[in-house]
Amino acid sequence: MSRAPPTLLLVEDDSDLRDALVEILLAEGHTVAATENGDEALAWLEAHPCPALLLVDMWTPRKDSWRLLDALRREPRFADLPVMAISSGEERHPAIREVLAKPFDREALLAGVRRFVHPLH
Repeated sequence: MSRAPPTLLLVEDDSDLRDALVEILLAEGHTVAATENGDEALAWLEAHPCPALLLVDMWTPRKDSWRLLDALRREPRFADLPVMAISSGEERHPAIREVLAKPFDREALLAGVRRFVHPLH
Protein backbone atom coordinates (compact mmCIF):
# COMPACT_ATOMS: atom_id res chain seq x y z
CA MET A 1 0.00 0.00 0.00
CA SER A 2 1.46 3.36 -0.96
CA ARG A 3 1.51 6.36 1.32
CA ALA A 4 -0.27 9.56 0.48
CA PRO A 5 1.97 12.45 -0.50
CA PRO A 6 2.69 14.98 2.23
CA THR A 7 0.20 17.82 2.50
CA LEU A 8 1.40 21.40 2.35
CA LEU A 9 -0.80 24.27 3.49
CA LEU A 10 -0.36 27.46 1.48
CA VAL A 11 -1.62 30.87 2.62
CA GLU A 12 -1.49 33.41 -0.22
CA ASP A 13 -3.94 36.24 -0.91
CA ASP A 14 -2.93 36.81 -4.55
CA SER A 15 -5.02 34.29 -6.50
CA ASP A 16 -2.69 34.21 -9.53
CA LEU A 17 0.38 33.56 -7.38
CA ARG A 18 -1.54 31.07 -5.23
CA ASP A 19 -2.62 29.10 -8.33
CA ALA A 20 0.93 29.13 -9.74
CA LEU A 21 2.41 27.92 -6.44
CA VAL A 22 -0.17 25.14 -6.17
CA GLU A 23 0.63 24.01 -9.72
CA ILE A 24 4.37 23.91 -9.02
CA LEU A 25 3.94 22.00 -5.75
CA LEU A 26 1.48 19.51 -7.24
CA ALA A 27 3.92 18.82 -10.09
CA GLU A 28 6.52 17.95 -7.44
CA GLY A 29 4.25 15.29 -5.96
CA HIS A 30 2.81 17.15 -2.99
CA THR A 31 -0.78 17.43 -1.91
CA VAL A 32 -1.59 21.11 -1.49
CA ALA A 33 -4.34 22.85 0.44
CA ALA A 34 -4.52 26.54 -0.38
CA THR A 35 -6.20 29.32 1.54
CA GLU A 36 -6.50 33.04 0.90
CA ASN A 37 -5.76 34.30 4.40
CA GLY A 38 -4.72 33.37 7.92
CA ASP A 39 -8.27 32.99 9.19
CA GLU A 40 -9.08 30.45 6.45
CA ALA A 41 -5.83 28.64 7.20
CA LEU A 42 -6.65 28.42 10.89
CA ALA A 43 -10.09 26.98 10.07
CA TRP A 44 -8.43 24.46 7.73
CA LEU A 45 -5.92 23.48 10.42
CA GLU A 46 -8.69 22.92 12.95
CA ALA A 47 -10.52 20.58 10.55
CA HIS A 48 -7.61 18.52 9.16
CA PRO A 49 -4.52 16.64 10.29
CA CYS A 50 -1.42 18.77 10.70
CA PRO A 51 0.26 19.43 7.33
CA ALA A 52 3.91 18.67 6.66
CA LEU A 53 4.68 22.35 5.99
CA LEU A 54 2.96 25.73 6.21
CA LEU A 55 3.89 28.22 3.47
CA VAL A 56 2.53 31.61 4.45
CA ASP A 57 2.55 35.00 2.76
CA MET A 58 3.31 37.42 5.58
CA TRP A 59 1.89 40.51 3.90
CA THR A 60 -1.77 39.85 3.23
CA PRO A 61 -4.14 42.85 3.15
CA ARG A 62 -5.75 41.74 6.42
CA LYS A 63 -2.36 41.21 8.13
CA ASP A 64 -3.80 38.04 9.67
CA SER A 65 -0.75 35.88 8.96
CA TRP A 66 0.76 37.20 12.18
CA ARG A 67 -2.35 36.16 14.14
CA LEU A 68 -2.18 32.74 12.49
CA LEU A 69 1.42 32.23 13.59
CA ASP A 70 0.64 33.46 17.11
CA ALA A 71 -2.24 30.96 17.30
CA LEU A 72 -0.02 28.11 16.10
CA ARG A 73 2.54 28.83 18.81
CA ARG A 74 -0.17 28.54 21.47
CA GLU A 75 -1.37 25.15 20.18
CA PRO A 76 0.80 22.17 21.21
CA ARG A 77 -0.24 20.01 18.25
CA PHE A 78 1.44 22.51 15.90
CA ALA A 79 4.68 22.79 17.89
CA ASP A 80 6.64 20.86 15.26
CA LEU A 81 4.92 22.32 12.18
CA PRO A 82 7.61 23.94 10.04
CA VAL A 83 6.68 27.39 8.73
CA MET A 84 8.20 28.91 5.61
CA ALA A 85 7.30 32.57 5.21
CA ILE A 86 6.91 34.13 1.78
CA SER A 87 7.84 37.76 2.19
CA SER A 88 9.29 40.83 0.57
CA GLY A 89 10.32 42.19 3.97
CA GLU A 90 12.74 41.26 6.70
CA GLU A 91 10.15 40.61 9.40
CA ARG A 92 10.56 37.63 11.65
CA HIS A 93 8.24 35.67 13.87
CA PRO A 94 9.40 32.95 16.29
CA ALA A 95 7.33 30.34 14.41
CA ILE A 96 9.12 30.97 11.10
CA ARG A 97 11.89 28.51 10.27
CA GLU A 98 12.75 29.90 6.83
CA VAL A 99 11.95 32.96 4.73
CA LEU A 100 11.47 32.74 0.98
CA ALA A 101 12.17 36.27 -0.21
CA LYS A 102 10.02 37.79 -2.96
CA PRO A 103 10.63 37.80 -5.81
CA PHE A 104 11.63 34.14 -5.99
CA ASP A 105 11.88 31.53 -8.70
CA ARG A 106 10.59 27.97 -8.92
CA GLU A 107 13.90 26.42 -7.86
CA ALA A 108 14.20 28.62 -4.76
CA LEU A 109 10.67 27.62 -3.75
CA LEU A 110 11.30 23.92 -4.26
CA ALA A 111 14.68 24.00 -2.53
CA GLY A 112 13.05 25.61 0.50
CA VAL A 113 10.22 23.09 0.56
CA ARG A 114 12.65 20.17 0.20
CA ARG A 115 14.50 21.27 3.33
CA PHE A 116 11.37 20.31 5.28
CA VAL A 117 9.38 17.86 3.13
CA HIS A 118 10.26 15.14 0.64
CA PRO A 119 7.68 14.25 -2.01
CA LEU A 120 6.93 10.59 -2.64
CA HIS A 121 7.74 10.32 -6.35
